[in-house]
Amino acid sequence: MKKDSPVPTLKGWLDTQSDDQLSVILRNRPDAVLPLPPNLGSLAARLQLRASAVRAVLKLNALELAVLEAAANIGGELHPVSAPEVVEYLRATLKDDAPSEAQIDAAIITLKNYALLFGDEQVMIAQETMAALPAFWRLLPEVGDRGQSEKEVRESVEKLSERHRKLLDTLAASGGFGLTRDAGPNADPTRPVPQLLAAGLLARVDEQTVRLPAMVRHIIEGREQLPAQVKEVTPSAVPGSDDAGLAAGLEVVRHMRLLIDALSLVPAPTLKSSGVGVRVVSRLKKELGFDDTELFRLVCLGTDARLLRIGVPDPLPADDNGGDYLAPTELADEWLDADLNQQLATLMTGWWEQTWAAWLVGEADEKDKPIHLLSYSNNIDGLEDTRAKIMASLTRVTPEDLHADLAFHYPLAASRMKPETITHLIEEAKWIGAYADGVTAPGRALVEGAQPEDVISAPTPVETFHVQGDFTIMVPGPLTPTMQKMMDSIATLESPGLASVYRLSEKSIRHALDVGLTTPEILEFLKDHSMTELPQSVGYLLSDIARKHGTLRGGPALCYIRSDDPALLHSAVEAGADVALRQIAPTVAIAQAPLLKVITLLRNAGFQPVAEDGEGASLNIAPSPARVPVYIPGPPVPALDEGRIAAAVKAIRRENSASKGTVSTQPTLAVLQAAVRGQKTVTLGFVDKQGVAVHRIVKPLTVNAGQVDAVDEATGAVHRFMLHRITEVIVDN
Repeated sequence: MKKDSPVPTLKGWLDTQSDDQLSVILRNRPDAVLPLPPNLGSLAARLQLRASAVRAVLKLNALELAVLEAAANIGGELHPVSAPEVVEYLRATLKDDAPSEAQIDAAIITLKNYALLFGDEQVMIAQETMAALPAFWRLLPEVGDRGQSEKEVRESVEKLSERHRKLLDTLAASGGFGLTRDAGPNADPTRPVPQLLAAGLLARVDEQTVRLPAMVRHIIEGREQLPAQVKEVTPSAVPGSDDAGLAAGLEVVRHMRLLIDALSLVPAPTLKSSGVGVRVVSRLKKELGFDDTELFRLVCLGTDARLLRIGVPDPLPADDNGGDYLAPTELADEWLDADLNQQLATLMTGWWEQTWAAWLVGEADEKDKPIHLLSYSNNIDGLEDTRAKIMASLTRVTPEDLHADLAFHYPLAASRMKPETITHLIEEAKWIGAYADGVTAPGRALVEGAQPEDVISAPTPVETFHVQGDFTIMVPGPLTPTMQKMMDSIATLESPGLASVYRLSEKSIRHALDVGLTTPEILEFLKDHSMTELPQSVGYLLSDIARKHGTLRGGPALCYIRSDDPALLHSAVEAGADVALRQIAPTVAIAQAPLLKVITLLRNAGFQPVAEDGEGASLNIAPSPARVPVYIPGPPVPALDEGRIAAAVKAIRRENSASKGTVSTQPTLAVLQAAVRGQKTVTLGFVDKQGVAVHRIVKPLTVNAGQVDAVDEATGAVHRFMLHRITEVIVDN
């Protein structure tokens, strides 16, 4: 290129590209399309905005970033450079790890498709592209480095004197560059700067300026040096075990049902500062039998799946404190009634979009205070994108090669991923069933943007089981929701999975009697669904517990308590002073409080009363489940489909070459009326309400009453233009 040749511009290069190439650019840079740019100059300006460039570079792999960095290092931001120059630079810096010439050429084409590079035989870097990279970002080894490994540089830094180390610390804190009189080649070799230059821990920019190399900077700041992973990792992943993943996912479904039932009965009050407090967490753990990790994951998942939400429940708890509560939403009822496939698919979709980091609960925040469940510090922006990248990598490689694969395909994102975040997200994937010795079919569906319920094949729920003499119940498959709820009421799960084992015990049967079930109902359930004759030992266990349970009876008379045992009733009256329980007969007492409150108080005092109706039949006096309104997100931003891309290219081209159209000398009204009759597309020039001149490609529909209704070619929307604001009409030839 001649020295006096003008520097090429992105706008000039765009003007020479085909419609197909412009479509590729718009597809890769959709943020530059909406709203529709009026011409190529405007499109070029948008493509060179810092925010747009940031979105684009985040999509590049390590090879493409290395090519971009190489082009910048040989001056591609200031003047055109050739592909052979880029190839030569990469070979010199990466040596045996350098990519092939074909790979570099393919990367250059990709960068052009993103409009980050532009040009034909020679290319330049679009403005703001390098500035869009993180501060001090460097992927390639620096020219002039001695070829030292990170270990060697680290050892050199550790051997430095306090004076030398302080100098490096100062440079790291001040941006990496420093001015000094000791930078020249003839400087006193006993001075610190020449000594650091000689050791390769500083780089000379000129005779007055030194720079801290990237590797040294990372070591000084305690950060890992990102390797120049410019070659793709060999695929090593194998398909996951769908059966194991399904078993894990169905266990999460079962636990979610239990959590929803618990919060339906007693919504969890939240802290004024946001989040769920430690006391509430402890109560739920004890009631449900979950550990911290399980409970935190379930609450975070339920919230992102829109099954749980913090708000004001209906009905309010009896001891309402005027604050908000964590409670199920109306959507939880639909989820509870859905089949297993839909239930698991809903949870997997919620997990895929989840931004709550369950593992942070209990850790110290930036103010050294513990992070509460569902508090603001428990939420991580961009967590769903990190999860998607990790899962996408796991479809290609095993966990052993995960970091290398992330470093190649998503280098910028990978440089910000914390190792503990990666570990926890993989553990969550195993927990929900998206990963089981490999990515499972539902996990792959999520990665590919498909619906997981299309590939989930939960076994048909069973309605029979095998009751054994040792009080265990062998269930050969998942139970129906109704049977599952009954089983959870009367027995304790011992072995989860697609085939599960439950155990009847005194504690589990008492729990069933407390929630309103009767001994005959439990026996009938077991007999109706048992594949064999019910063992006598089970009947004896139920009869023995029933004799001790329910000897204290209560009814809705605002209210009465009766018992055939006068001594027991007398003890109950003494315990019921808070509800004004008063004995009116040897076997009858009354209270001036609702029956539910009296029953609850007596149970807390160690008694085992049950409620009855006027005829002595047992009642279920559990309150209506609490619900909060479900959060309804706004409509998703419409995707930039091929039709809109084609319309945008056509509109930009038409505006850019408007001079090739016919600017009518006839009155505007007559031209627009003729365009309506001929169904012609026109370019309208008009002044908007802010006084800005605008051009838009439209197809006029009607012209009347001093206004024009027309369809926007780019968006398909109908707009109304005032006739007096229209400055010109260019008819499409």
